Amino acid sequence: MFPYPYLAAVGPDTGAGSVVYKLVARSGDGSMGTAHFLLVDGGQDSFEVDRTTGEVRTTGRPLTPSKEYTLTVQAMDSQGRRGPHASVFILAGFRPPQFTNTTYTIYIPESTGVGQAVAVVQAISFQRKTLSYMLLVNPGNLFSINQESGALSLTRTVDYESGQHLHHLQVKASEPDTGLSNMAEVVVHITDENDCTPEFMHSIYSRDNVPETTPTGTSLLQVLARDCDTGLNAELSYFIQSVDFDISSQGVVSPSQRLDYERPNHMYECTVVAVDKGTPPRTGTASIRIRMANVNDEAPVFSQTIYKTFLSEDAGPETLVAIVHAKDPDGDGVTYAITGGNEDSNFELDNQKGIIKLRRSPPPKLRGPQYVLNVTATDDNAAGGPLPLSSSAQVIVGINDINNNKPVFDECHNYSVNALVLENQPPGTSVLRVLAHDADTGVNGEVKYGIMQRDGASPGFTINPDTGVISTAVSFDRERQREYTLSVTATDQAQEPLIGICQITVLIADQNDNDPKFENSRYQYFLREDTPVGTSFLRAAAHDDDQGTNAAITYSLSQQSPAYFHINPSTGWIYVNQPISQTSRISQQIIATDGGSRSSSVDLTVIITNVHNQPPQWEQAEYWVTIPENTPRDTKIVPLVSFPAYRQRRSVSISRYVFLAKGCRLAFQWLCLYHGSVAASRPVSILEPFRPSPLQKMGFRAEKIAFTLALQLAGLERSR
Repeated sequence: MFPYPYLAAVGPDTGAGSVVYKLVARSGDGSMGTAHFLLVDGGQDSFEVDRTTGEVRTTGRPLTPSKEYTLTVQAMDSQGRRGPHASVFILAGFRPPQFTNTTYTIYIPESTGVGQAVAVVQAISFQRKTLSYMLLVNPGNLFSINQESGALSLTRTVDYESGQHLHHLQVKASEPDTGLSNMAEVVVHITDENDCTPEFMHSIYSRDNVPETTPTGTSLLQVLARDCDTGLNAELSYFIQSVDFDISSQGVVSPSQRLDYERPNHMYECTVVAVDKGTPPRTGTASIRIRMANVNDEAPVFSQTIYKTFLSEDAGPETLVAIVHAKDPDGDGVTYAITGGNEDSNFELDNQKGIIKLRRSPPPKLRGPQYVLNVTATDDNAAGGPLPLSSSAQVIVGINDINNNKPVFDECHNYSVNALVLENQPPGTSVLRVLAHDADTGVNGEVKYGIMQRDGASPGFTINPDTGVISTAVSFDRERQREYTLSVTATDQAQEPLIGICQITVLIADQNDNDPKFENSRYQYFLREDTPVGTSFLRAAAHDDDQGTNAAITYSLSQQSPAYFHINPSTGWIYVNQPISQTSRISQQIIATDGGSRSSSVDLTVIITNVHNQPPQWEQAEYWVTIPENTPRDTKIVPLVSFPAYRQRRSVSISRYVFLAKGCRLAFQWLCLYHGSVAASRPVSILEPFRPSPLQKMGFRAEKIAFTLALQLAGLERSR
């Protein structure tokens, strides 16, 4: 409901159902909601309230003229919640106009134009008459009001800084037809506009003879500006347009970093700005000039912090290396010195000119890859500082390498000790890694590895050219070849490369991949039935192509009961273990087992003979024959004769055992038959020429009675 207080007027003779006032309710958030209106009290039955529309209507009962009726009303929302009570005052007669506010407060910026409406003062006519507005109080006639609309405006411009800021007006609203009127107060505040620019007290602020060693934060001068506005419009902040200085909120200027005399005109010049907090802000400026006083506070400055140059490693005496130059900002004189990196004294420096050369004598000996010389420039302190000042620069002298060093295998003598690979390993098995170094630098010192091949034959190994790792290219058999000699090369990458060579012997380690092999495919022996227990009568012999423990052979006999024989596990000799007179033939297996548990066996047959049934005997136990070297084939050498014991008629079978030395090849053939009491024989003859060792022996057995044939070559020394 509006305005407040809630006032209404009605004619005393107004009939029933006339709308006197309309109630309006709002929710707590200010929005219009659905409400029901209740007449709680008052009205003396002369008025009623429509629950839905909120209209206050007359009931038709007579009204007492000039009497004011008070109605207490209440609003209720759709959920039954009720608002506070409100009072509506209804006058039965004529009521003076009611202003929307009893007091109006308005704010007028000082920049408001003449004639521009600054506020509208309105009132309500209960008689629905036209209202007329006028100013009853108007100090200085500064304001005017529109008689019809109640709009207030200025009659002239105002200035906050030079005029009055507060004005009290009184406005009258009247009904010309009835002569009823009412009054309201209007309080006018003239507000400040940010129309003043900050102004510094001086256009230039200066300070002379400021030492360049002045610490940061030291107060140098203070600036001051004023603003004729008020409030925020007059609050000022200071800014300085320089990275070398700071300014406080009070306008105190101080160095923000080390100052320097060595600058144009030996002076700092910058602008200081004062900014107010108005909207938009206004600014004022002034100049600051700081003149410096010189102090020896600057070290000499090199033209480069790093100088780079190159020399050949065979450069001669007095070769120019580099020229360094430093300038002192204070204007002092400068001297030079090498303070590091010249431990070999290869370099000399002119301390006045900064010229670096190689020494004259003794001749320089340069080593790569580079020298890093520390060169110091020191001023003479002519500017009057506490001490001379100095600075440093680096001179990097790269040494261009000459390929005068070949790669070297430092550990070559140890490689063969560790070069070992197990036989039967797959190709690609790593053997060892070699390493060579080259004293040169760059590509001259970059090493690639390889393996020399002889006559196009593959050595069976490969090498990684970058890492030097040697690996197998094939799977090796130690029994075919026990070691390999490799020529490993290391080659630098110069245009004319140099090569280092290391001879490495790679041993093929044994793997137990061979069974023991007996020298005979079977063993047969005739043994007298009266042979004493403990007698050795036959030696079995086997060999293993493996190595070490894998080739160590242990002999044994297959199980038999009774155990007539036993065998020495180390020597292979077979002994009579118990009497054998009760049997005629004994068959067993001789077993040879190597250290890796691989084994093989052959048959052993021993025929037991009685004392009257003995094998034949050779005519001689040993035959010695000397034959010339390169004796032709089929040449007769010596007849061999055997005859039986007790001259029994029987054929004699001869077996042979040939012992070869140093790979010589022999071939013999013979036949010995016994007919009755006459020994017929065929001499031993040569099948092909041969060149054996000086003494060649062959064993022959007739029914296992052995003899030895020794062949001695004539003319052997002549052929060597």
